[in-house]
Order: sequence, then C-alpha cells, then structure tokens
Amino acid sequence: MTPPSGAGDRLAMPAAWLANGTASAAPVLAVLALGLLLALYLPGAVLLLPLALILNAAAVSVLVLEQGAAGALRGMLVALLLLTPVALVGGAGLLGPALLFAWLPLALAGWVLRVATSLSLALLTLTGLALVVVLVAQQFGLGADSMELRQALLQVMSNLNQGLPKAELEATIEVVLKLSGGLLALVLLSVWSAGLCLGRSLQARLRRPGAFAQEFRALRLGRAYSGVVLLAMVPALMLGLAGDGLAVELALVLAIPLLVQGLALIHAEVARRRWWRGLPGMAYLMLVVTPHVGLPLALLGLIDNWLDFRRRPLA
Repeated sequence: MTPPSGAGDRLAMPAAWLANGTASAAPVLAVLALGLLLALYLPGAVLLLPLALILNAAAVSVLVLEQGAAGALRGMLVALLLLTPVALVGGAGLLGPALLFAWLPLALAGWVLRVATSLSLALLTLTGLALVVVLVAQQFGLGADSMELRQALLQVMSNLNQGLPKAELEATIEVVLKLSGGLLALVLLSVWSAGLCLGRSLQARLRRPGAFAQEFRALRLGRAYSGVVLLAMVPALMLGLAGDGLAVELALVLAIPLLVQGLALIHAEVARRRWWRGLPGMAYLMLVVTPHVGLPLALLGLIDNWLDFRRRPLA
C-alpha cells in the first residue's frame, strides 16, 4: 500500500510502511525499538526516552488499526526476531520491559479503537492499565527504600535547583518516593495517550485525512467518568499522603483523561470560534515546561462533561 496519490503528506509514509504487512512493518518496529534501547543506555539520551516510547506506541497503534490483532502480533514477533542479535549481546535487560510497556498496552488500546471506533473508550482502556500499574507498584514496591535511588534523586534535583534548601529538597524527595508508583503510572499513561493519538493521526492521514482531527475535537468522556473522578478525589483530599498515598496516586492517574479532554476542547473551540490557531500549541508548550498547567486543563475537561461547551451557540 502507498500513501494516497497526490496527498503530498510525508507523515503518511510511516503509516504506509506499517500498513503494508509484516515484511515492511517488522523492520520499522525493530528500528524504533533500537532507538528506545539507545535512549535507555546512552548517557544523556534518557531525555529522549519519552519521545522514543511515544514513537513505539504510535507504531503499534497504526499496526493494530491497519492489520488487526493477528497481523499486529505477527509484526511484533518478527520484530523481536530481528532484535535477537541485540539480545544476545546483552541488550535485552532493559529492552524487554521497555517494549512490554510500550507495545502491549497500545496493542490492546489500538484493538479497542479498531473494534469500537471510540477514541474515548481506547483512552479509558489505557487508564485502566495505568491503574493496574499503580496497584502492582503498591503491592510489590518500586525500590523506594533504596538508598541508591534516594541519592540519585537528590543529585538530580540538586542540579535542577541548586538554591533549594536541603530540608525542602529532602521533603520533596520523600513525596516523590511515596508516590513513585502513581507517578510512574501517570507518565506511562501520558506517553500511551500521546502514542495512541499520534498513531491514529498517522493512520487517518493514510486513509482519510482530517478524520482524526474531527474525532479528537469531539472527545468527551461523559458525566459518569467525571463522577468517578470526583469520588476518587474525596479520599485523596481527605487522606493526602497519609498511609501509602494510594488515594492520591489513583486520583492523579484518573485525571489524565480529563486533561486530554481539556486539550481536545481547546482544539475544538479554536476551530469552531476561529480563535488564534497557535493557542493549542501554546497549551502543549506550557504543559511541557510547566506541568502544573495540567491541573486547570483537567478541570476544564471535568467541567466540559457537565456543561458541554462545544454545543453552546456562538456569540
């Protein structure tokens, strides 16, 4: 399969390779997996780890959307065979778990999106998997009591803010360690959601350009989900970090889909009201530079489920 004639869209090319079948999809997956391995091992390249995870997640999404579950499974198995030499020289230690977190959740979410044709349901599927990560981390721990991990965090945070008093620094590290499982799940869900959206966007560019934009702008999780989040917020606010911090971790994870809905609402209103087209990009930039912006975005998504701003008449 080739990109649509005259489309002139280079972003459709990766989707076309993944859609052509196992012979072309498996090498693409293998190359992306190698990029993920380099981000894990090379000094300084760890900053590219989220991008590498997103690209792997997007590729699996496209593969499942185009070839279905069976075709995607064949492509992933052949890609793993192509990676055998890397595993033999000792690269499997980190690559295996990384691919487990990058490929399998998106295979499931992509299948849900393919079968149910519902972006919101696919996002909620990923949210359920992230909640499982929280519960597993609570049960088995992430080595939060390790002195090596504590010292590594101390070094990193000291470099980021050299003027921070030692008492505040240690208090911050305590919070990070207590919520380590929830923070891991939050990062994974953010990466998975970005990968799913990117994958669906690439597949839409190949099949029906503009379809994903319409789907994303219409994204709403509904009042029932907002009710679940509000219920989860009650113990989180009451208990705080008391005990093991599980209530806060669950609330953090459940808020991510609402954040995505907040971004979708911004896209929708910019298109509908013809606001400044750079506004969504500014929101993404602020979210990366100042993650605290995620809170008002999630609140925006929460309120939208009750007021449905997109149905309100234009002034």
